[in-house]
Amino acid sequence: MFSLATAALAAALGLVLWSLAGYRLARRLGFGHAFALPVAPALGWAAQNVLALALAEVIGFSALAILASLALILVSTLPTAATDGAEDDELPPWWIAPAAGLLALVPALAVVPKHTADGVILAAAVFDHSKIALIDEMLRAGVPPVNPFYGPAGQPAEISYYYLWHFGAAQIARLAGATGWEADAAASWFTAFSTALLMAGLALRLGGNRLAPALALALCATGSLRPLLEWLAGAGLDQWLAPATGLAGWLFQTSWSPHHVAAAGSLVIAALLGVRLARRPDAPTCLVLALVMAAAFQSSFWVGGVVLALVALALAPLLVCAAPARGRVRFVLAAAVAGLLALAFAAPLLLAQYHAALGRGSGSPVALRAYEVLGPMMTAHFGRALDLPAYWLVLLPVEFPLVVIAGALTLLCRICAPDAAPRRLEVRALALVAAVSFATSWLLVSTVGDNNDLGWRAVLPGLMVLTAAAAAGLAGLVARRARLALVAALALFAASLPAAVIILAGNAGGDASPSAAAFARAPAMWAAVRRAVPAQDRIASNPALFADMTPWPVNISWALLADRRSCFAGKELAIAFAPLAPAARETISRQFLAVFDGRASPDDVHALAERYGCRAVLVTARDGAWTRDPFAASPDYRLVETEPDAWRLYRATAPASSPTVRP
Repeated sequence: MFSLATAALAAALGLVLWSLAGYRLARRLGFGHAFALPVAPALGWAAQNVLALALAEVIGFSALAILASLALILVSTLPTAATDGAEDDELPPWWIAPAAGLLALVPALAVVPKHTADGVILAAAVFDHSKIALIDEMLRAGVPPVNPFYGPAGQPAEISYYYLWHFGAAQIARLAGATGWEADAAASWFTAFSTALLMAGLALRLGGNRLAPALALALCATGSLRPLLEWLAGAGLDQWLAPATGLAGWLFQTSWSPHHVAAAGSLVIAALLGVRLARRPDAPTCLVLALVMAAAFQSSFWVGGVVLALVALALAPLLVCAAPARGRVRFVLAAAVAGLLALAFAAPLLLAQYHAALGRGSGSPVALRAYEVLGPMMTAHFGRALDLPAYWLVLLPVEFPLVVIAGALTLLCRICAPDAAPRRLEVRALALVAAVSFATSWLLVSTVGDNNDLGWRAVLPGLMVLTAAAAAGLAGLVARRARLALVAALALFAASLPAAVIILAGNAGGDASPSAAAFARAPAMWAAVRRAVPAQDRIASNPALFADMTPWPVNISWALLADRRSCFAGKELAIAFAPLAPAARETISRQFLAVFDGRASPDDVHALAERYGCRAVLVTARDGAWTRDPFAASPDYRLVETEPDAWRLYRATAPASSPTVRP
């Protein structure tokens, strides 16, 4: 089912691949050892993934494309740029990297199956890792990937989701011989490790002492004040404050959606590279900046598309004014080239997202609306007007108590420091990143799907900056022995720990499910399916199978274990992956649910074969169709294999039509 040893091997290979590439790039750009070491994993991940994806689309996805991209980076970084005096920082403690690796196990545990006496259970966060099916698709058929979630017969089957993070997971799966599930766990660990290490290095760079990196890791392990407030206020808290959502800290977001976290890390690095480009507009910095910006966009439309664009607009005047007078024109040209190169790297995904938007017919994916903060007790009297100040005065201090307060104060102090203070321009740039990041979450919402993904994910770059700044500021307080401030900081830290403990317990222990025993038998079932169904064929299975194992109903066994395309993977997954208008998505969902509940007409069964391209059908004993089987007498399907009291596998009788992908 899932091998921890193979997942660990994939993680180790990713660590070597991306850290080596990133360290060489950081040194080539003139960063000193003190920052090149902690930034290396995140920087190397961004640059190598974008290069490898571009190569794989030309020469095919193989170990050759992976190693060729690494070789290209190593050869191009053979000359190391000289560092200036400002780069002569003290090295972070040697144990910071191992500590970040241990901390990164917490998000990775969310993906790992939990074996119990009753069977196999999963953590709630694994719902958002249903995209493992996309990793398996790339391992089977290469890139650009065919849409494994939905692909009607004779229609384009492109994937419009931002999949660079999943391509990175597929790379280490290819090298380690891992499954998509194992590679997802490994990539989740690496993302947590690389971004935690980035914040630790940034804390030292922002003027902290050697304690600052350790404090940055400690701050990563904090959470919301909600558990404490709920204990104090009871159920009445929801009357005053809107319920908890996906707007949460690093530990929660890395557990659920590591690709957005990776994009946020790339955005923070892009801001630092923008400062470097303003000071020294050379070709290497321009090219690496383009790769990092492309990585941010290709990993998250919300972070790397919307937030990055707004950050670029905010940074442009600052960096243009900061550039030396004689080099201003050269900087503007270099920045424009970097932007155009980033767009060129991201162009295939941009086109796919444009086609998907047309298919959904949903208009703009972003709308201007304040983030909803307050509960019904407040909105009944004041409407939503108070949400505007409550975002800053209530929501952010509740969700990120110590990070927001200490981080904002530290940045303010650094900005107001004398002009001769080292890296003042970097501090200003990072402060702008944080301001734009939180302001985007404050005033803009996403309209695609049922959740405000933009509001939830937009905070991530700002959260990373403020975490590093808070750690630097707290380290300074320790050095100055500011007892009163430290007592207040310790109180906030302690108050935010219960939420982190809840996340750890959920990731490590999973959620009990009555389907645990059946899920333990699912790997054998899907192995039989793979033996009988060719890799290019689509299979229909009950979208609600094992629905009680995830917070929202999906057939999680298909996503984690099938390694085959689905003709319709369910309504919840279709929101993100199928170019369908809401009404069409709902109609198709009802039709598939009716078929597997045994309420299908012959026309419904024929539609699966003819319209939706279902070349195989899996019916299980858990489906209503097990006793009211509409496929047994259908001329469109024939029984090819069965396991008594467990499952039946049908194959389509008509010849297959070839799927199409947009040119």
